[in-house]
Amino acid sequence: MFYLYVALLATLSPWTLKADHCPICLTHFHGRVVAPVVVKTQCCGQLFDLNCISKCFVDQPIGSRRCALCRQDPMPVLNLNTGVAHPDTFFPDLTFFRACFEGDLEVVEKSLAEGINVNAHDITNDDFTPLMMASIGGHTVVAECLINAGANLNAVCRSGATALFIAAEENNTDCVKLLIKAGADLNTRTKDGTTSLLVAAQNGNTDCVKLLIKAGADLNTRTKDGTNSLLIAAQNGNTDCVKLLIEAAADPNTSLPDGSTSLFIAAAQGHTDCVKVLIEAKADLNAQTKNGPTALFVAAQENNTDCVKLLLNAGADPNVRTEDGTTPLIIAAARGHTDCVKALIAAGADLNARNKNGVTPLFIAAQKNHIDCVKLLINDGADPNATLPNGCTPLLSAAAFGHTDCVKLLINARVDLDATLSDGATPLYISAQNGNTDCLEALIEAKADLNARNKEDSTPLLIAAAKGHTDCVKRLINAGADLNAQTRDGATPLFMAAQENHTDCVKRLIEAKADLNVRTKAGATALIIAAEENNIDSLKLLIEAGADLDAKTKDDRTPLFMAAGEGNTECVKLLIRAGANLNAALPDGRTPLTIATAMGNSDCTKLLINAGAEFGTGAEKETKERRYVVQ
Repeated sequence: MFYLYVALLATLSPWTLKADHCPICLTHFHGRVVAPVVVKTQCCGQLFDLNCISKCFVDQPIGSRRCALCRQDPMPVLNLNTGVAHPDTFFPDLTFFRACFEGDLEVVEKSLAEGINVNAHDITNDDFTPLMMASIGGHTVVAECLINAGANLNAVCRSGATALFIAAEENNTDCVKLLIKAGADLNTRTKDGTTSLLVAAQNGNTDCVKLLIKAGADLNTRTKDGTNSLLIAAQNGNTDCVKLLIEAAADPNTSLPDGSTSLFIAAAQGHTDCVKVLIEAKADLNAQTKNGPTALFVAAQENNTDCVKLLLNAGADPNVRTEDGTTPLIIAAARGHTDCVKALIAAGADLNARNKNGVTPLFIAAQKNHIDCVKLLINDGADPNATLPNGCTPLLSAAAFGHTDCVKLLINARVDLDATLSDGATPLYISAQNGNTDCLEALIEAKADLNARNKEDSTPLLIAAAKGHTDCVKRLINAGADLNAQTRDGATPLFMAAQENHTDCVKRLIEAKADLNVRTKAGATALIIAAEENNIDSLKLLIEAGADLDAKTKDDRTPLFMAAGEGNTECVKLLIRAGANLNAALPDGRTPLTIATAMGNSDCTKLLINAGAEFGTGAEKETKERRYVVQ
């Protein structure tokens, strides 16, 4: 006894490929252009080419042939790829299967006369039967011959498809007629739950759909994911199939598990003709999915303008909200779908509707820089000053993202130029913070407040200097912004630029005559912070501009003391050369040399000793000056 093992050539070891060949055709498997499927007998371990296997048996009926080499009786086939045994299936005669597929009636009739198994499964091809092969090719005469010979009408392949399913899928109408007439089961399902009617509707095979409906196929059978014939026809825009199914009384409001109806699906895909048919069938225009969108919402979201118009004309509610409060107009504005926005406005959509976050259509259009939508909404009366809970307006949002054209449109709509966020930031402040120079310029021209302060008392010039946005600093200076405005902690624009070593900003502010020696609440000047932070370029500029070399903090620390304590050797050099007081001491007697030595800053110690500095007295403790942060 022996098993026939089926495996792809690729599964064979290299030595097998090189050594073995089919004893019938004498062709080595190795070097083939097209990899053959190989069978191996357990009885004698011989490999055979699939196309030659039938020739390798003694001329006996299929199922009782003997091995041509060892003369033992064959056993059922075992598929090595799947591990599935076929106790009632013997290795098929592929010539017969090919004849069924190609419609070769003469070969089919001859094979049947010789007693071939009409219900054999081709284990090399998804377990198809001869009837399935004929149905694929639409060979009605061959199919009829097989049926008359006792072919199983409802046999299934590996995926669960029947001959009727395959004929319907391939739109082979005559085969469908034949199989229905012969009594094939109309509602057999594949492994995923698909029926013949469903696959015909999916592929738009209208004549097959008509035949199956007439024969009584179940209209409402669902696949495992919940779809049915009407839903799948609508999804694929197969309008004639949709019509046939509705005329046959398919429910137009049937839905997927998530609540999506046929109308919703058709609108989402932009299948206008399907939408028309479903509207005429009285589909629920305002049916919502589980998270709230309607057919109108999804059509607006996907920019399917014709569907939007059809739904609005049919009476769809333009203001139905999703779970998060979003309306069709909000989503259309967010996506920049101008024609949809226009249609929704004309239908009376609420221009100032808000979602749960307070977002309006105009706000989101401005944020996303959808200029045409912004124009439409402003012209039709949308509130340009509508605010979010944090105080953000369309202008603030557009300025934050640098959308200059939107900023200009909103300015022309007479918006509040100095509206503030909850932290006190204005559109001008936000523009300066983000370096959006063109927005900043537009706001300056519109007379926005140059010195408006946030809750930390920071101004646009302060934040621009802190962030190093030189062009913004330049424009604010030219417009007359306060050069010496101070934050709550006393920092000025020059102080912040020096702290962050934004030298171009430092230059601009010095050239504009900013006060070099303004002190913070802790008494620090721009020169002191530059020395402490080792910002050499800023330090040079400030020294050259005449900043006070011996300015002291509230605890009497000078720029030289700070630089020496931090080990900032180049800063110490610059300050010594500029004539800074080498021996300016703290109340406890510590000098720059004392602190440099205490902190182990040997290079600074050498420089100070060589310059004639004195040690002084005092405890050897030290704390770092605070940094200033502008928000």
